[in-house]
Amino acid sequence: MTTLLAPPTTLPDEFRPLTREEYNRLIDLGVFEGSKVQLVGGLLIEMTPQKDPHFQLIVDLTMILAHQVHGRHSVSVQGPLQVDDISEPEPDLSILPLPRYGGVGKTSEALLVIEVAESSLAFDLGEKARRYAAAGYPEYWVIDAVHRVVIRHTDPRPDGTWATIDRLTSGLLEPVGVTDVTVDLDELFDF
Repeated sequence: MTTLLAPPTTLPDEFRPLTREEYNRLIDLGVFEGSKVQLVGGLLIEMTPQKDPHFQLIVDLTMILAHQVHGRHSVSVQGPLQVDDISEPEPDLSILPLPRYGGVGKTSEALLVIEVAESSLAFDLGEKARRYAAAGYPEYWVIDAVHRVVIRHTDPRPDGTWATIDRLTSGLLEPVGVTDVTVDLDELFDF
């Protein structure tokens, strides 16, 4: 499903959003060499360096998820997702269906999208959540590394909202779109 939402901010009339196609051509030309950016809502968003808790959560979740979905799904780590015509974010983790699609993680069919947040919490809960919902991903987790909480979004709506948002700090978390996967939040947040 491709949904084109307006950019996250109101831009002057003389500005226009960058498309995914243009963004990928610029990548091929090496324009962003040495930079870490992602395209969200037609705007280039600079990604902040990871701190220890952020990095540790990504490593731990990768090991947990890869082990549990092995042979059934792929786990993409900071791979791009084709969300809409003007967005190609790089979530910290996503679970993708098999077989692998034409580029690692470049798919619009993610079963679960996960962002780990320290300084990016507002953006991950705002603009990214809106775009992931409009794209129809069945579930989106924002893991607040500072407060050790998972904000779980389920039941996406085409208008960019989520019907259900839960805040979880302990217990077992099982994704709705991926069977036989369990994340023990007590173990995950034991750092």
